[in-house]
Amino acid sequence: MAVAATLLVYGITEIVHGYGFIAVFICAITLRHFEKDHQYHDTLHSFTDQIERLLVCLLLIIFGGALAMGILEPITLKMVVFSVTFLLIVRPVFGWLALSSSKMKNKERLAIGFFGIRGMGSIFYLAFAFSKYNFEHQDELWAAVSLTILFSILIHGLTATRVMEYLKREA
Repeated sequence: MAVAATLLVYGITEIVHGYGFIAVFICAITLRHFEKDHQYHDTLHSFTDQIERLLVCLLLIIFGGALAMGILEPITLKMVVFSVTFLLIVRPVFGWLALSSSKMKNKERLAIGFFGIRGMGSIFYLAFAFSKYNFEHQDELWAAVSLTILFSILIHGLTATRVMEYLKREA
């Protein structure tokens, strides 16, 4: 049902020249809030979680292929500095600020800001932008986004377990 609803809502929205990604998001929120206590939500969540993991694995394999095929060839020192600055300073600070009104501890807010959301969505947004407009330096943009994702995978992959264990001990 989840996959069918996603495809149906996305397809209909695109046919009427709407933004399918937003429509699917709204559909998911609507489904989630309908009969919240029903056991079906747990089953649906488990299924969609498994599908998401499979798709992320597939995307990582494709991403690895893109790396092997030379997507990072246009990388410059400025792009490296940007990626590192974005991952280690900009995203954590803005994530922390976005959660400033929550009742979470500062350490938890900083961890959420540091890890952020998965960078694979950046691939979708960049591909969408390129499908709508003709940007100059597309190879450089793909390289910068790919480098940032690669750094994110490495940095967050190496630190996630330790940070989560630390937060559990502090709780």
